[in-house]
Amino acid sequence: MLNNLTISSPQVTRGARVTFDSDEGQLAGTVSDLRRDVGNGELHAWVQLDHQWAGMFRAVPLAAIAPALI
Repeated sequence: MLNNLTISSPQVTRGARVTFDSDEGQLAGTVSDLRRDVGNGELHAWVQLDHQWAGMFRAVPLAAIAPALI
């Protein structure tokens, strides 16, 4: 796991509130972890979604994330 990783633009860290566009519209949540894709090595944020059942996560590429204004 990547525990102390910080990305500079946009800055995404564990515990950060973020929003992102998806096929279901704009979603928001809290970053639980940062992990690399096994296939291509792209860094993804594992986001626990707001207004979903507990434990619902989505792997979101960092390029798709905008820091939440909450």
